[in-house]
Amino acid sequence: MTRNKEDYLKVIYELGGHLTQVNNKDIANVLGVSAPSVSEMIKKLLEEGYLEYTPYRGIKLTEYGIEEAVKILRRHRLWEVFLVEHLGYSWDEVHDEAEKLEHVTSLELEKRLDKYLNYPKTCPHGGPIMRDEIGVSKHRTLDSISVGESTTIRRVVDEKELLKYIFNLGLSIGAEITVIDLAPYNGPITLRNNGKNIIIGREAAKNIFVD
Repeated sequence: MTRNKEDYLKVIYELGGHLTQVNNKDIANVLGVSAPSVSEMIKKLLEEGYLEYTPYRGIKLTEYGIEEAVKILRRHRLWEVFLVEHLGYSWDEVHDEAEKLEHVTSLELEKRLDKYLNYPKTCPHGGPIMRDEIGVSKHRTLDSISVGESTTIRRVVDEKELLKYIFNLGLSIGAEITVIDLAPYNGPITLRNNGKNIIIGREAAKNIFVD
């Protein structure tokens, strides 16, 4: 499998494509590529059995696609743990380095890395490190939280620009927040964290998972 195909499967999984349909626009936004490029790759992945398509709804990973996506994500997240815990990277810096390493990691190296790290359960961004089972998130997304409700950030989708955005807002995994305002017409969300108001975009909130 090519590196490009692996990136697509990983992103589709991260967008929830193991549970429900996702659209080409969201994939293009995360990968930073054109709509025609996404359409071309989706066609290839459909032909190879990694995806299934539902008219007017979008694409979803098949069981075969889920298995492959989980393998890629596991390698990626193990390297992120290693980079943060042993090389001093911050949580918003590790994505690009792990992106390179995941594609050149053999099964044997993955097993040894997992053992060396003492079998971590999550990556620095809260993403589960799946092994023999398929991880299904029990968390809600931040954009689904009501005004006045308090919650805790448990996971952020592993996407470079999003991680920088969250980091610059002063938020991290484990941060306790309260939603104090939801702007109308899909506007931004105002949070309260450690006595400080934080305004966050609705699109970003869709990719932050909370209790």
